[in-house]
Amino acid sequence: MDETFVTKRWGLFRASPKPTIALPFGLRSFGCHHFADAGPIEDLKPRGFVQVYWCSSGRVGFGDGASEWLIGPGEVFAYTTQHGHKLRAAEPRTCYWWFTIDGPLADACLAQFGLQPPWPKFAGPVPERLFQRLGAVISDQSQASERTAAALGWELLSAAAAGGAGEGESDEAVGRLRRLLVDRSGDPDLSVSRLATELGEDRSVLTRRFTRVVGVAPKPFLQSLRLGRAMSLLHATDAPVSTIARECGFADPGYFARAFRERTGMTPERFRKG
Repeated sequence: MDETFVTKRWGLFRASPKPTIALPFGLRSFGCHHFADAGPIEDLKPRGFVQVYWCSSGRVGFGDGASEWLIGPGEVFAYTTQHGHKLRAAEPRTCYWWFTIDGPLADACLAQFGLQPPWPKFAGPVPERLFQRLGAVISDQSQASERTAAALGWELLSAAAAGGAGEGESDEAVGRLRRLLVDRSGDPDLSVSRLATELGEDRSVLTRRFTRVVGVAPKPFLQSLRLGRAMSLLHATDAPVSTIARECGFADPGYFARAFRERTGMTPERFRKG
């Protein structure tokens, strides 16, 4: 990075260079960069992780060697694990936030959220409160904190894909429900009704609000979390399929196998073989 143009930059990183637990993706790092003047920022080879940039002021240019895309305030851009990074501040007083994710399904998660060309994508104001929450856990070496950081990474991707966190950030109950679903997805007895009761909310009303903000109802959201973790465990471990099913919140291995095949078109055993 060319220090001539940097007026302020900072970042926080996961204590381990690679994820230490089997998750669909891990939250690797995040930070914020401010530039007083226009000029080059980075020109790097592929880095093996996904990086998402969220502009808060000015404009940032992102290149791939042949084309360049400009993003402005409230817009996002992302590089996959296979792409080099070529950035420039296109205007003075440019500022953006960024975060990186890695793991076996990092690229797939980016694509599933629709964070791919054509660019730019409108995402709304930077969700600084999400980044602040992430700052409290990312450097903690415990596995619980690593899971929490990954869950916050999911929230950041969801906020970007939904056109900003605005409504979701202001709906505290929806945010709490989403975090509970992520944190407790391995509990086979977990239900939206039970969580709504814990939150002191009407299940039907909360379900409608969750669906409006997140873009999917709580039940399929939970199912996706469980299946995503199962894919990661099948990819990264030799544990029996029945054990993985239970760890991911499926009390019935037969139901797990059917749900897995409906989602992927393959049995868990076939998926594991690649």
